Amino acid sequence: MSEESLMASDEGERRLIAQVDSISNQLCQAVDGNFEFHIHTDSDEIALQKLAQLNNFVLDSVRRTIRDLKATRDELETRVEERTQRLNLVLTATNDGVWEWDIDSGNITLSQRWSSMLGLPHDGQQRGLDDWLLRIHDDDRAEVQRSLYQHIDGLTPSVNVEYRIRDARKAWRMVLCRGLCQRDGNGVAIRMAGTQTDTTEQRLVDPLTQLPNGAYLDMVLRERLARAPLLPMALVKFQLLNVASLFDGVAVDVAVAALQGLVQRMRRQLPPRVALIALPEHTFAMIFETDAIERLDNALEPLEALLSQPVEIDGQQVWLSHVSGVAAFNPAEPVSVDEWRHQSRLALANARLSDVGSRRYYSEPLRHWERQNSRAEQLIRGALATRGVRCFVQPIVNAVTGEIRGFEALMRLYEPSEGIVTPSSFIEVAERSGLIAPLWGMLMEQALPMLRDDKIRRRFGDDFLLSVNLSTRQLMDPKLLDVMIAASARHGVSYRRLQIEVTETSVLSDPIKAFRILDRIRAAGISVALDDFGSGYSSLAQLTSMPMDTVKIDRELVMNVTSLPRKRHVLSAVVALCQRLDYRIVVEGVEERDTLEILREWGVTDIQGYIYSQPLPLDRLVEDLAPPRPFRPRATAGGPYGSSLTSPAA
Repeated sequence: MSEESLMASDEGERRLIAQVDSISNQLCQAVDGNFEFHIHTDSDEIALQKLAQLNNFVLDSVRRTIRDLKATRDELETRVEERTQRLNLVLTATNDGVWEWDIDSGNITLSQRWSSMLGLPHDGQQRGLDDWLLRIHDDDRAEVQRSLYQHIDGLTPSVNVEYRIRDARKAWRMVLCRGLCQRDGNGVAIRMAGTQTDTTEQRLVDPLTQLPNGAYLDMVLRERLARAPLLPMALVKFQLLNVASLFDGVAVDVAVAALQGLVQRMRRQLPPRVALIALPEHTFAMIFETDAIERLDNALEPLEALLSQPVEIDGQQVWLSHVSGVAAFNPAEPVSVDEWRHQSRLALANARLSDVGSRRYYSEPLRHWERQNSRAEQLIRGALATRGVRCFVQPIVNAVTGEIRGFEALMRLYEPSEGIVTPSSFIEVAERSGLIAPLWGMLMEQALPMLRDDKIRRRFGDDFLLSVNLSTRQLMDPKLLDVMIAASARHGVSYRRLQIEVTETSVLSDPIKAFRILDRIRAAGISVALDDFGSGYSSLAQLTSMPMDTVKIDRELVMNVTSLPRKRHVLSAVVALCQRLDYRIVVEGVEERDTLEILREWGVTDIQGYIYSQPLPLDRLVEDLAPPRPFRPRATAGGPYGSSLTSPAA
């Protein structure tokens, strides 16, 4: 090859290398992630032009791929952002904070919401697990740890535990913790994450009054008893007795608003640091840092003064009644929380048996009273189970003629080890517990057949009334008349031969309702008697309005009437008033002839008392009741019977 040809060949090779190098230099831009360029060449070489074109095809493909990837990434980021926003919205709406526990390092990461629900500063730093656990209540901490590690060990599908945790203000909050583990391919837990929900309002707040509730009271009592040193304290309970009056005839929301307003006024009457805590049955509790009665009196007087004022509701004034019970805590004689609460319940229960506005303090005699009540309830339940109810009767006698005007059916219980048990041992408990109704039913099953018993009819006739006592609970039963009519029909006797006896207290517990029921009973032909008149506080004015036929004057007004002139004047006035109001009068508890002499001088005829007969078992009535004789004034009395008013037993 000629020298000229060699030189031409070298030149062509250099140009080719230069063109290839140019293409390489252009492709270097892609190393930095820049694909927005095109490869070009000035070479006439077909191979180089194909190489440039092929690179441009690749670059176009890369650019399209990058655009597609960017669009996909943008779409994914948008979705993630949307879902993150939704998750944040849900967490905010559900009051949830988020936590994450790195199990290997032992550190936890807490969200802003987790910290803020406890009023804690949030620095975003990881913390040790103990920083969380040490805030949890001592009584709950072990359960929380057990829940976490049981889930790590695969024993539970998730963490779900509720506990108390102290916030930045040193107050307790109730929270619910939920969580799940993330595990590796071998099932080993590497991370756990979840939420913490503030459930304080649901668990520790009464929904009606928005006050702390019984669970909160229990928590505070336990905390107070765990303090060192222990201080004197008093647990006070108030109960509003007739809150139902607020709801009578008004819209429920109006009544609820009135009650909530009253509760807020009650709270303002207490010292700021004394919480008012809502309990069931319109009862409220307070804890005072003293057991001195004088200091308690001073602290409670503003609250009692408020409750003595009427509540205005829907343009009307409603007066509420209340009672209270106090259980003082003596550091020298510490008790458990359960015992302390029990003592306060006993004091409040005893106050309910007294006048409205009463306040009772716990004492050991109350414990004895509780045991007696418990014994009485067991006695009643035993009698109901074994048909141990016994019917005794006492005659009501017309002293002028000696005629039996009626019999009062009296309840007794039979207990195998004690024999016959008198009403004073169980009636009060039976009425308070609601067991009086089944007892009364058993009594009636025994008493009603006497109205058609042949022996009793031959001895005492077919006209006497059967008188039965009613408790407040029974009187307020709108089905009372239907029950009496059905029972009479079942035994084939006339319900018009029945007389019910009610006390003034039971009627006045709800006079409008009681009057309506009594009017219906009288309209059906059943007589109504006001029992025990004069045994306690009795309003003579009530005699003018109560729907009744008979007034039974209690033995309290009759006892010692022959030796106490003032008592005789009172009894005389009561008798005269009842006569002027055209009521039948039955005087109870007459035991002496001198007393009967006085009553006869005043025109009283119907007598019930030991002077004629003590209460007798129904199955011994005919055999043991001597026929009463007509009363004769002492001047003409005598003969073989002297002053006796009953004939010798047949």
